[in-house]
Amino acid sequence: MRNRLWPPVLLLGAAWLIAPRPARADAPPSAPEAKSAPAALVELTDASSVLYNFDNRDTRPGQVASVANDRWGLFYNRFNLQVTRGHLTLSLRADNAWFYTSPSPESLANRVDGHESISDAALRSAVHRDKLEEAGIELSNRYINWLYPAKYTVSYGTPDLELALGDSYAQFGRGFVLSVRKQDELSSDTTVRGVRAGVRLRAGSEARIKLTLLGGSLNPLRIDEASGRYLGVDSSVTPGFVALTEAGMPRAVATDFAPDATDCTRFGTCSYAPDRLIAGQLELSLSRVTLGSQASVLFRSATLGSDVVRTADRITTASQSFDVPSLGEHGSAYLETALQQLSHQGENEPSLPLGYALYGTASWVDSRFSLLAEGKHYRGFFPLSANVSSARAREFSLLQYSAPPTAEELWVDTEFGNFNTCVSGGRVKAEGHVSRAHSVFAWAGHYRSFAESASNDACDTSSRNENRIWDLAVGFDARPSGRRARWDVTTGTRFDDSERSVAGPDGPTHAFYRELYVRYDVSEPISSEFTLELQGVHRRRRETVGGPAEPWLEGQHSTGIDWGERLSVALGVEYDSRPDVPHGYLNGMLAYRPSNALSLSLFAGQRRGALRCVGGVCRIYPPFEGLRLDATLRY
Repeated sequence: MRNRLWPPVLLLGAAWLIAPRPARADAPPSAPEAKSAPAALVELTDASSVLYNFDNRDTRPGQVASVANDRWGLFYNRFNLQVTRGHLTLSLRADNAWFYTSPSPESLANRVDGHESISDAALRSAVHRDKLEEAGIELSNRYINWLYPAKYTVSYGTPDLELALGDSYAQFGRGFVLSVRKQDELSSDTTVRGVRAGVRLRAGSEARIKLTLLGGSLNPLRIDEASGRYLGVDSSVTPGFVALTEAGMPRAVATDFAPDATDCTRFGTCSYAPDRLIAGQLELSLSRVTLGSQASVLFRSATLGSDVVRTADRITTASQSFDVPSLGEHGSAYLETALQQLSHQGENEPSLPLGYALYGTASWVDSRFSLLAEGKHYRGFFPLSANVSSARAREFSLLQYSAPPTAEELWVDTEFGNFNTCVSGGRVKAEGHVSRAHSVFAWAGHYRSFAESASNDACDTSSRNENRIWDLAVGFDARPSGRRARWDVTTGTRFDDSERSVAGPDGPTHAFYRELYVRYDVSEPISSEFTLELQGVHRRRRETVGGPAEPWLEGQHSTGIDWGERLSVALGVEYDSRPDVPHGYLNGMLAYRPSNALSLSLFAGQRRGALRCVGGVCRIYPPFEGLRLDATLRY
């Protein structure tokens, strides 16, 4: 164990204090009219994963990083405790990562191609020393064992009052100002560790007021179980109360290859400087409309990045929202406008204009027809990127604390560059209900981005920076009544053209990106006990800048059988026709739930590396080849 765990110890002690006690044998009986105190409700969940990574077949000659992710094993445990008694709740999540096997700098240096083939002994020795140094630096903040308090909270809540000390989630408006939450699809869990207070008031028979205030340091998960990398801090970036909120968290560790420099900007394993934040939201709900005013101010300590957001000393964001959840009998509408100011210090720092964003959505739903329209207009409006060193912890480079809406489907991963920071456009989706169980739908989206194919922090909207994007799709949705069947199928295409010509394999072109895809999720009962599950995504892609010379195919398909709610078996195949990656991947999965309290799953095989996005928040997953066993116990 690399660090102390006094915050969890305090919480466990507090849980013991409020837990009910058995009566002593010699205690006098309670008076008949006395009411017993409410019993404490204790909930425990333990989720454990054991995995081993073989060679994932991404090795590149001379590249240490491409062999550093092979031949390592991890036991990763997430222990969750929640104790509730009356209005008081205590919760704790403690994460434990134990790497039972991992590569050494010497083994990586020996595996990298190049130095063994050099005939001159002195030169071969020098090349080997360079690779050994590179391998040592690469492993300095990977495969380190940690046990730390990932989340902990003490809260008091009533229908009208909320007080919390510790970790809190928050989503203000549609995510322009602040969005820290748990996203299981991306193994992401970010909170604000500090103080949160909320109050609800009534003004008359119809008006309601809700005020929420919070402040503290931002707290993402510190261990990336897909790569074994961790985020470490040191005392130079934990001033004042941040030293308290970072107590027990993973620290930057000095190694032979990364000595302690007493300054995070120069310390090779110091990869994270916690951001401080104060934020608030005031909501006024009337009979038919809810007005929201929300704002946040993010303060940096030492800046570890080089982009315009991570070099900002302070980021101030505010928005005003208008929500009409019931418009007539069938409609609803939402509108939010936001402003953002990035403040930089120093003579050579960029001076950016005030950024702004406007987003709106409206929907109409009846028994025969549904319509959804979304629109956005953003100018120099950036996500709140975490203060992470991309050079030392590249796996966390996409970590952010806000999520401006994309006005696209949740899974879209083709907004390249800073697409969503300087863009105008929207999407209309229409759905016809053929019957109560069958629907057909189509959507058309059109966007003009000025920060996708060109670096454009100042949001210059001249034609030389412009990309025009069309996103079109059709599909159907079937859920036959009285059956467990489900059919969701979507096919679509995306055209992305730049106004200026870009260099392509066949010469200059305006075709920046092209895609044709089909997605499906089918569940079909084959007997009273067994259900057939088919899921897949298949894509034909062409990326002129940064992609291969020719279009490529990629995708995945899985075929599964569910036996009631207790047992599931699936076989999967994935493929990628790009010339620089393996073309085929096979895998199998077995899931078993012997009871409602215990679930087990086993994965064996290969998965391709990919960028995965959920609502504009993205994460890069490396390729995987190995075994993984997951167990979750609730009691």
